Amino acid sequence: MSDGDTEGAYVVAPEDIVWHKTDLGEEFWLSDRVVDARYTSAYDAQLSKFGPGGGSPPHHHTYNHAFYFLSGTGGVRIGDQSRHVKAGTFVKVPAHSQHSVTNDGTEDLVFLVIYDPPINDEGMP
Repeated sequence: MSDGDTEGAYVVAPEDIVWHKTDLGEEFWLSDRVVDARYTSAYDAQLSKFGPGGGSPPHHHTYNHAFYFLSGTGGVRIGDQSRHVKAGTFVKVPAHSQHSVTNDGTEDLVFLVIYDPPINDEGMP
């Protein structure tokens, strides 16, 4: 997809995704943002994945965000509540809520992350 291809800029195919390893948790990868200020000022979105056994430590943010799970299986903890997640599960994480995500399966746990309000490159709204 080229920068000059405006119609193609609206479609992100799996083969277009560039994954970046992070130090935010074990086997934690993030894509480039798939929605950012060039599209809307209402929210940002990117894809996240944890390899088998991967996950994030308990943490919190000053902004709301939500996860929509696309593949794999795992667990989400928000406060003292834990839930099993699989493809098709939608999770809302309110601002300031302690939360974590873990992959308990044998394949990548892949999910869409929606940030509300949008975050900047330093991870702040």
